Amino acid sequence: MQMRLIFLMLGFATWLPFGSFADQDLQARFEKSVKDAKSIPNVELDWLDTLWISDPAVLKNLNAKVFSRTVKYSYLASGPKYRATCELISGTQSNLMKFSETAFDGKWSVTYSANFRQMTKGRKSPAVTESESGQNPLIEPFTFLTRDTYDSPGPMLRFTDFAYMELTNRLDFQSEQVSDGVIEATMRGRLERKRPTKMKIFMDEAGDSFTPKMINFVDPEKRCEIVTRLLNYTNLGGYQFPTRIEATTSAYPPTSPPTLMLTDTVTVINARIPEQIPDSLFQLDSEEKSADSIWDRDLERFIDAAHEKAISNPIAINQTRTSIYDESADGTKQVGDALDIAKREHKHVLLQFGANWCSWCHKLHNLFQTDNSIAKELKSDYVVVLIDVDKGHNRETNTKYGNPTRFGLPAIVVLDGDGKALITQDTGKLEEGDHHSPEKVIRFLKEWAPKT
Repeated sequence: MQMRLIFLMLGFATWLPFGSFADQDLQARFEKSVKDAKSIPNVELDWLDTLWISDPAVLKNLNAKVFSRTVKYSYLASGPKYRATCELISGTQSNLMKFSETAFDGKWSVTYSANFRQMTKGRKSPAVTESESGQNPLIEPFTFLTRDTYDSPGPMLRFTDFAYMELTNRLDFQSEQVSDGVIEATMRGRLERKRPTKMKIFMDEAGDSFTPKMINFVDPEKRCEIVTRLLNYTNLGGYQFPTRIEATTSAYPPTSPPTLMLTDTVTVINARIPEQIPDSLFQLDSEEKSADSIWDRDLERFIDAAHEKAISNPIAINQTRTSIYDESADGTKQVGDALDIAKREHKHVLLQFGANWCSWCHKLHNLFQTDNSIAKELKSDYVVVLIDVDKGHNRETNTKYGNPTRFGLPAIVVLDGDGKALITQDTGKLEEGDHHSPEKVIRFLKEWAPKT
């Protein structure tokens, strides 16, 4: 009887769901990689990121036949402190962000945009900024993680988060299988617009670190599939990460032949562990001195340094003291109310997307109010609506009109009385030196006014 029971137990074991041991192995590999990352005291990494866009709809919105850009990203970190730099190397358009930096010294987080000479400061580290790549090779193997939980759409992970966060909770693997020495694991991904997503991760069965070879992600709402290949792994202090990343975004559901929307290639050009990093490198003191405006995210206003700098410029003083965007307003309702007026009065609607911290938004608004010709044209032919997009506010309105904020702030969209988008205007093309050209602005307004 005892021998029979042993055989029954052995027989039952052969029918256990496959993957229970693989699950434990992947979890152990994940925890080892997190531990290895935590053990690195300092890190310096530089890489090139080249993006090509081939999606006709996106190219149309960009008003371009072709689009590509190459930027150099630099990342310096020590414990929770970091400095990230983005520098444009080449691009098919002239209005791209040329240089930006973000630094966190353990107390203050500062972001500086050289294009607009704008700075923002706050005591909390913000979500990933334009200075940082969404494909930092150090954390690309963990692209499914955020700084919060699976059930909270928190900001994307930074490598510095390993220094002080507990990231060894069990991974949520929903299914696993092994074929030809490769593990295919399906797991929960980041929340997208508060909706759960799934990812497939492919990894060599052999190995003791968490080193995905490919990550497959489907976003049904955006109707796209992203396939990311992580290649040429190396290590710093035992922590393994890819030195080349090849990502493709295609239409979903798949078409035949596949419809390629964009490709993105990342190549590491420098990686090392510095012995020491001066604290001064995690501050942007020289950039602060050259900034035209400094926005305090905590107080939600321009700070005193901007007032002092603006003392000789009445327009700049006005920029630092007023809030022109209603940060509590519902963009959908704002547009709806404006369309009611526009249809009744045979006008067009001019949407100005921006934020109160944006000095160029204040400059454009001031021009609208103080230039008599422009003010007269606006009053005669337009209903002007200021849409606040700070911190993701009115994201749905921005998306509905083709993501005009991709050009930077402020961004303009003109609608006819029926709500049809007629033109999306990159206001950088209306600039002249350190201001908007009244001649360019009035020419634009007359061109898109209602035809009589």
